[in-house]
Amino acid sequence: MLNVKKSPLNRIGTLAKRIRDDKDGVAAIEFAFVAPVMIALYLGLAEVSMLISADRNVSHAASVTGDLATQEEALTEAEIEEIFNASLAVVGASYTNSQRISVDVISFEVDSDGDIQEVGYAKLGSGLNTKFDPSGTSATLLNQTSGLVVTRISYDYISPSRTFVQSPTLKETFMLKPRKSKSISFGGADITCSVVNSANGPRASC
Repeated sequence: MLNVKKSPLNRIGTLAKRIRDDKDGVAAIEFAFVAPVMIALYLGLAEVSMLISADRNVSHAASVTGDLATQEEALTEAEIEEIFNASLAVVGASYTNSQRISVDVISFEVDSDGDIQEVGYAKLGSGLNTKFDPSGTSATLLNQTSGLVVTRISYDYISPSRTFVQSPTLKETFMLKPRKSKSISFGGADITCSVVNSANGPRASC
């Protein structure tokens, strides 16, 4: 049998056909295109889930703060401190993150002249620089027969990567009427508290 040598052009054509028909590595190439998108989607969903969880904790903490405050006829500084401790526990943030949490509780009543009076105020953290304005509050909630307690929470949330959800400020306002008295006083002067670190995690110090 004669050994016929192929021309360079034929050899190039054969090599091109072999490369065209070779399917090895196709899956790896497809994965290289899809993997970054899937990983980004997974991380984004994880961060959004963490943000939603933090927002729910903030809402729950505002509810718990108001609920505890309205169970008493009057609140002492020590009782306010314990209420703020409950707020921090519900949010569940670390000591570092708790530095970005602010909580305030304000108690109102309506005097005999129909004027709204502030009868108690307590604040935790450095945020919430302005007090709640009760002027637009419905008379159904705040009137001469029943006062009102307003609790607010602000949390400057920072996501782990600061890529997908950035750093939103989570806020919640909760209103409750006193349960045992017309209104709830906090002992006169405004109460100011800060977050301190302890063996049991972040705590309020008033």
